[in-house]
Amino acid sequence: MDDLVAGDRSAARSPARLVLGTAQWGMSYGVANRTGPPEVGEVARLLATASAAGVRTIDTAHAYGPSEALIGELARGKDTWRVVTKVTPDAWQEGIGRATALERLDSSLRDSRAALGLDRLDTVLLHRGSHRTALGGALWAELRRRRDAGEVRRVGVSAVNPDEAFEALADADVGTIQVAASLLDRRLERAGFFRDAASAGREVFVRSVFLQGAAFLDGPALPLHLRPLVEPLEAIRAWAHGHGCGMVEAFLWAVRRLPVAGVLIGCETVAQLQQDLDAWTAQGPTGADLEGVAALVDPLPDEVLDPSRWPHA
Repeated sequence: MDDLVAGDRSAARSPARLVLGTAQWGMSYGVANRTGPPEVGEVARLLATASAAGVRTIDTAHAYGPSEALIGELARGKDTWRVVTKVTPDAWQEGIGRATALERLDSSLRDSRAALGLDRLDTVLLHRGSHRTALGGALWAELRRRRDAGEVRRVGVSAVNPDEAFEALADADVGTIQVAASLLDRRLERAGFFRDAASAGREVFVRSVFLQGAAFLDGPALPLHLRPLVEPLEAIRAWAHGHGCGMVEAFLWAVRRLPVAGVLIGCETVAQLQQDLDAWTAQGPTGADLEGVAALVDPLPDEVLDPSRWPHA
């Protein structure tokens, strides 16, 4: 793991590096989700538990149904939370002109401010990395203008794939980049992205650390398009058993050593959140041991690692 850093291990385990993901608060999200969105009371308990543990950042999006409104209702007036949101992914589509796209961007930002109960948004990402250059960069230029006008503190991009991540990294105006990475998906790590981002002083958030829950599915439970995960998951499961831990620990320990600002964890229940918190803050194995488990996973095809390319019913 060339880009993993030892650093201060206690700092690496700080809950402040965790980011509370909220996609599943507004819709059924993830291949392993069998319960659907949590009730409002459970969301309130998730926020309280995360805050008490030291988690300070929430990740949401205009596209996550009522998630922004739930955050606004339950966390309004509590300045302990930093909220990262994303512009509607429909801001631009093929055939949409500049005026319509800018109107959609404006509407998305207004909706987010109203739902979150904020006069000024902290961090706003383009939900599609391709939107940064669409229409001659019009959407990205407008988002930067909003930042310069003080309407948004920080702007960035949610990258769908490694190409978009590196393209965003090459743009000095991109302050925050959200990417996918995990024990199964080491494409960016192998390419040196995290090292380069750290050198450039960019803020990076990692999502899909459990590959939308696929990490917890046994072979027969994996959808047909994810069957290439059977062997690597069996190998990781055997490694975890040999080290007296579970899959949650194995996957979180692998990503917490990356030089990134934050790691997203999405939970439907307080029990799930507590399990993630316990795993994250546990001391865990040495770097050499983590090298061993990473070596068990050969590179996987993009169509397996990229949820946007999965077949949808």
